[in-house]
Amino acid sequence: MDDAKLLLFAMSFACVFVPFLAVDSFVRMPRVNPADYPEKAVLRGPFGFLLPVLVWSSQVFGAPLASMRPRRTEVLKKQLLLAAVPMSPESVFGAQAALALAGAIAGLVLFAASGNPKAGLAFGALSAFCGWFFPPTALQSKAENRRTEMIRGLPFAIDLIGSAMHAGLDFNAAMRYYAGLGLKNPLAEEFAQTLHEAELGKSRVEALKDMAERVQTPEFTSFVDAVAHGMEIGASLAGTMRMQGEDMRRARFHVAEQKAARAASIMILPMAVFIMPAVCVMVFTPVWLRWKAAKG
Repeated sequence: MDDAKLLLFAMSFACVFVPFLAVDSFVRMPRVNPADYPEKAVLRGPFGFLLPVLVWSSQVFGAPLASMRPRRTEVLKKQLLLAAVPMSPESVFGAQAALALAGAIAGLVLFAASGNPKAGLAFGALSAFCGWFFPPTALQSKAENRRTEMIRGLPFAIDLIGSAMHAGLDFNAAMRYYAGLGLKNPLAEEFAQTLHEAELGKSRVEALKDMAERVQTPEFTSFVDAVAHGMEIGASLAGTMRMQGEDMRRARFHVAEQKAARAASIMILPMAVFIMPAVCVMVFTPVWLRWKAAKG
């Protein structure tokens, strides 16, 4: 038996056995109550029916993968905390496995429909690869975008809270004033959660440190340290807020300068790909036409 027939028989067997095994394991799983899983906030609306699939995949694939990759699990925990996504690292691993399995099954179905083992194998491998890397890539992008929004709004928030304290409000009331402005940004949500934790019994410093762990930016960590140190020595928090706001504006301006300095090197690739070919066409086309006319 040659290799082509062996591959044909192997893919035919997998095309029947793999979907049967997945469906059988999914059917035997206990019934999922959406209220018991925080992932329901992610798979809401028309995607709510995928919650049992995600739970099944996180139990079958996610838990073993999380135990085998502890460092990657810690990275996913930080990214989930920063992105404010109510999921566990096991669920992320489970989503990767589920999408990769779905891509492989799609390749097998394509093979069964077309009868071309090479096309089915290539499509299945490509779909499985994209499915495996899509969840962590999307999570990292969401976490970075949320961090950028918080860094952008942090100087304004600190200045506004400091101005409210200069007007006579205490620190908690100033944070409540900022959180109650109705601003649709992640920083306002984090301040609201910090106030909620303080109302539940946490001290002001502990709630701010928990917020620093969620925000995961050096600027806000230094702000929390300065506030904690000012409270220990009895310094004025309003003055501390003013100095921290100035430091954050300087740090933000420094980051903007660094990005502007990199603009020249970033523009090299678009110029080489899009602008230089157009310039060459505009310069050399008349020369080529004259040469062709002279030769004719």
